[in-house]
Amino acid sequence: MEVLPALEARYQMRLTPLVGGAEARTFAGDGLVFKIYPPAHTSSQPGGILAARLEALNMTKAGLGEWVVEAFAMDGYGVLVTRRYPGSNFTPEACSAAALDELADFFARLHSLAEPGVVSRARLEERLGQFGATLHDLPQAQRLVGWLRPHIEEVAGTPQAFCHRDPHAGNILLKHPEAQGVPAALVVDWVRAQPDDPARDLAILTTGTLELLGKEAALAALKRIVRRYPNPLPLWRRLRFWVPLTYLHDMHWFRTKQPAGFRAAVAEKLPRALEFYQHFEALGL
Repeated sequence: MEVLPALEARYQMRLTPLVGGAEARTFAGDGLVFKIYPPAHTSSQPGGILAARLEALNMTKAGLGEWVVEAFAMDGYGVLVTRRYPGSNFTPEACSAAALDELADFFARLHSLAEPGVVSRARLEERLGQFGATLHDLPQAQRLVGWLRPHIEEVAGTPQAFCHRDPHAGNILLKHPEAQGVPAALVVDWVRAQPDDPARDLAILTTGTLELLGKEAALAALKRIVRRYPNPLPLWRRLRFWVPLTYLHDMHWFRTKQPAGFRAAVAEKLPRALEFYQHFEALGL
């Protein structure tokens, strides 16, 4: 990456690569993290300085502004510099009760930030139709799509809140045991944050992060988080729609983006989606 030497010269430090996401490459050095966005990404996602500034603004809006150092342009690239969190990606072994409480409090605060508009019925119908078409040859997936359609009425019209929209395990950091003065967990990668249904955020958190804890522990953790909200029951009921829909989305993604992993994704995710929906009434909050 041609801007790397210039960054190292500007900050007088050696930068080493970290695991990066789809939008940017990430490097670390002396207590800082450098997220480098290429000049352009896709028509639906900004690149360069626009992406760097958007993520910095979203972090600040989410109450994480203290982690932002600066965002600037360099040779057409956008560079977001943040303080480095003394932790690592979510694992079941490192997930403590304190980390779950931190996530619960954080998402409850985040989702208290009201946004204009409501969840679109047309968008929900479009997504179900899209997943149904992609998974046309899976009878159980078709059955699940049919079960979810009547629940659109329960979700459409929900007031939107500020949402992360991608809280999978790769975007959840847990602090090292010896670290002091930092939260027990930190949510990173804010470039995709937008207004949405808070239940969708929690569904992605469930399917992409909490389920690593195991079935019973994941359900207990989800309930623990939902109960932190001022009005938990409506949020809980909407998860009957969003959790199975998220599993359908994941299978759709594998078939369209990584077909080699599609068969394994179906074997893992379809039974979980069916079980969550079919047993939801018995789960209770």
